[in-house]
Amino acid sequence: MATNKDFSILITGTGFSGICVGIQLKKAGIHNFTIVEKANEVGGTWRDNTYPGAACDVKSNLYSYSFEPNPNWTRAYSPQAEILAYIKHCVKKYDLGKHILFDWEVKAAKYDEKKAMWEVTNQRNETIKANVAIVGNGPLHIPSLPDIQGIQDFKGAVFHSAQWNHDFNFNDKNVCVIGTGASAIQFVPEIQPKVKKLFLMQRTAPWVLPKPDGEFTPTESALFEKIPLIQKLNRDFIYYLNEAQVVGMMYNDNILKLGEVIGKRHINKYIKDPELRRKLTPTFKLGCKRVLLSNNYYQALAQPNLEVVTDGIQKFTKDSVVTNDGKSRKIDAVILGTGFHVADSFQYYNVQGKNGVQLKDVLHDAPEAYYGTSVHQFPNLFIMLGPNTGLGHNSMIYMIESQTNYILDAVQKMMQQNIKSIDVKKEVQTKFNEEIQQKLEGTIWLSGCKSWYLSADGKNHTVWPGFTLEFRNRTKNINLNDYNLEKISVKKEEAELV
Repeated sequence: MATNKDFSILITGTGFSGICVGIQLKKAGIHNFTIVEKANEVGGTWRDNTYPGAACDVKSNLYSYSFEPNPNWTRAYSPQAEILAYIKHCVKKYDLGKHILFDWEVKAAKYDEKKAMWEVTNQRNETIKANVAIVGNGPLHIPSLPDIQGIQDFKGAVFHSAQWNHDFNFNDKNVCVIGTGASAIQFVPEIQPKVKKLFLMQRTAPWVLPKPDGEFTPTESALFEKIPLIQKLNRDFIYYLNEAQVVGMMYNDNILKLGEVIGKRHINKYIKDPELRRKLTPTFKLGCKRVLLSNNYYQALAQPNLEVVTDGIQKFTKDSVVTNDGKSRKIDAVILGTGFHVADSFQYYNVQGKNGVQLKDVLHDAPEAYYGTSVHQFPNLFIMLGPNTGLGHNSMIYMIESQTNYILDAVQKMMQQNIKSIDVKKEVQTKFNEEIQQKLEGTIWLSGCKSWYLSADGKNHTVWPGFTLEFRNRTKNINLNDYNLEKISVKKEEAELV
């Protein structure tokens, strides 16, 4: 049990990360924490992404907290609205509402070295001070907007998939969609039947596999509710099945060739035109980029009112999109399915650590952290889903819970042992990241494709190279020997460096 009642914690964001930390703090008897949220309701990614067809590509029973199973999922893969409702349920059940400040967007955070406190300021120049700051924003909240000549001159509607314009009427409109990633393959089949013409601008054909989805029967739901062990066993089965994919991604990519066969059969089943089939067949190994799941994407692409365009965009005019071959297509709207700033997301943070060091400068070209959580020269700051915690095969909720264990252990030890500040040692962080990059060599993620996994230096600073079970075991407890510690003296008059 923690002891220092004056010890305060600030958490940013009310997605899965921030809510998980808040719940576990309360369970540990720590109540002096505040969660700040830029929006007016909780939910993070699942609040923002309301585009048609939005759903998870990890099965529901695994894409949820291990300590809060939900027997009421309607499908094997949950739609956005159900996931958002689940997050709201967790906030209500664990009484987190009183800890949350809405309409509180972090604009700057600065570490006060003398007081060993973080000062965090919002858009109204209001400030909160805390002993520990936990960044729970996640990497999927800053839309990546393409810089294409003339797009500012286009007179029609332009919106990103994460900023969906629900007032736009698609009926009898010509629509240009840029991107063929995880969001686009979900919303394109939803809008295709409504539009007059859809031009899908594809840079690289993704691997799209069939989605083993389906509704839970009333019997299955009843069993989940009355015998929780059945739902837990189902969750464990999904987890270990997903986890097995790491063998192919890291050690023997021949194992993934079965997936490529399934993917090509999926294309051939619905795409009969040889030229379109060629356009949609990936030219890189399965797993190098994010593997996508859909049961209706190729059917939509085979329709006569949809054209897959691979020539690349030269420019926009006030009413058209012009491709590199000089062809102009009249359009009424542009939808940006261009993803998010992931590898470079920290460039948008104004966070100042020791000696005036800026987080965006430290993480500029090669984002590195210790277990994706601690960064040297930023004491008492913990990052959720930081560098090299991403996954290409399993549930991010598992990584969130692992990091939460680590941070909670750190906070408890700081309170119990009168530790004023902890700052990961530079040599520890460096050695850890050398190990990470060494493990990534020869893996599927570095097999030659261009993906959002890669940073400006061409290295993969996004994915965890290995089994998530290893990450869980290594982050079960914090090793204070990995950190420079500053303790509060018994008299509280001076601090001693340990």
